[in-house]
Amino acid sequence: MSGTPSGTAPAAPAPTPPAAPAKKAAKPGRRPNPRIAQWKRTWYFLRRNTLALVGLGIILALVAMALYAATTPLNYYTMTQYCATSQTNPTAFTSTGVDLTIVPSLDNGTYSYTLSTTQFGFAPSPSTGNFTVNGAALTVNVTFVAKPASFHNAPAASVVPTAGAAPPPYSVVFHESGLPAGASWKVTASVTSENQCKGSQVCTYLQGSTPPGPGCYQVPCTSAQVCYLSVIAPTITLNPPTAGPLPLGALTLNPAEQYFYNTWDGLLRGSDWSLMISLSIVAGGAMIGLFVGAISGAFGGVVDEAIMRLVDIFLSIPQILFVIIVIAVITQHQGGVFGLSAANTPIFLLIVGFLVTWWPFYARVVRGQVLVIREQKYVEAARASGAGRGRIIRRHIIPNSMYPIFIQMSLDVGSIPLLIGALIFLGFRLFQSSYFPEWGSVSALSVIQLQGFLTTCQVGQCIVPWWQFLFPGFVLFMFAISVNFLSDGLRDALDPRLRR
Repeated sequence: MSGTPSGTAPAAPAPTPPAAPAKKAAKPGRRPNPRIAQWKRTWYFLRRNTLALVGLGIILALVAMALYAATTPLNYYTMTQYCATSQTNPTAFTSTGVDLTIVPSLDNGTYSYTLSTTQFGFAPSPSTGNFTVNGAALTVNVTFVAKPASFHNAPAASVVPTAGAAPPPYSVVFHESGLPAGASWKVTASVTSENQCKGSQVCTYLQGSTPPGPGCYQVPCTSAQVCYLSVIAPTITLNPPTAGPLPLGALTLNPAEQYFYNTWDGLLRGSDWSLMISLSIVAGGAMIGLFVGAISGAFGGVVDEAIMRLVDIFLSIPQILFVIIVIAVITQHQGGVFGLSAANTPIFLLIVGFLVTWWPFYARVVRGQVLVIREQKYVEAARASGAGRGRIIRRHIIPNSMYPIFIQMSLDVGSIPLLIGALIFLGFRLFQSSYFPEWGSVSALSVIQLQGFLTTCQVGQCIVPWWQFLFPGFVLFMFAISVNFLSDGLRDALDPRLRR
């Protein structure tokens, strides 16, 4: 008997679950660029090296300094000359005889004189007066009249400060009458000279003197007669915070004169030239060496042998000697070459002189790297797939040979300003101006007068402008050490065997 039990309702069918939404077909993703992935891996390992990051930060700061210098209105080919305007230099002039000559070595201006006799009891007439120097010698006639014996002990003239100390000297000859031959006289000149400073001026005053006014800076003296007019310390003050006109102090080549250069201006503009010259030499040498080394290692055989013998010839040329020969050409060449101006020509020839002796080192490094790369499996696979030799060199050998070049470049770029500074210190003129704003040049100029400053330590008060030697040397040191830190980090990041 079929059917359900009596009194029992039929069971309801189980609910059907809703169908899951159809998944969208995944779009075919773009294959990651292997070069970008490799750079990301390099940056990952580089940032783990603290010193490498410090070096990179210093280099970026120097690059920012160069970009800022490009916006400043400073001369590109010579440092701006500054002049100390309010300095004083105590001077007394003494002469014996009938004709008395004053050679105060002062600029054009108004001079006042005071005459007093030391014997024979003669009084000068006039005893005081003024005369004006206008670029030529001037004669002042003085007559001496006999006086009572009480005049014999007239006090000697006191030392009166004079203002200014710039060549050429002007002779003032006193022709006196009424005085026996052989008499002794003391002449004191008090000078109010016009301001001969042109261009940028900085107010200074002598050590122990009253400041002429606000914003003036003190200069040192070793005695009452010997003062260093252009030795100005850094003008940075903290209360209130201000840098002043000479934040890194004066760069003086002749401290006895009032003319000097601004160390900060030289280092600021030098950031442009130093980075440009260094990168031009290193990048140019690396490009030539990369091309020559890649061709030599990839082709091998006779091509490799011929290129390496050419590299040996260039390596046998003494680098410094060749650069000195190029420098001799620079000093003899007065005009421009290849359409360059007379100011840019020495810089171009200097870069060429370094390039000629710099690229063989990179060619050797690249060739050794290529000899290893050309035996790798991926190069053999490319060759088996029918890739031509040119494509293999361009797509596989050269890209994988560049990493040792980066390391060598980072090591070399910091040595260029050091070599330039050494050559300038030895007396070779590399640029059109002797005061060219480049880090090596500024560093060399800063120590030229070091021996003269050290002699002051033997005769009395020791005056050594530490800022003149410290700041240019510090900039060179930071540049050289930063690229060495960075190169060490690049070596670890690019070579898997050295990754820690």
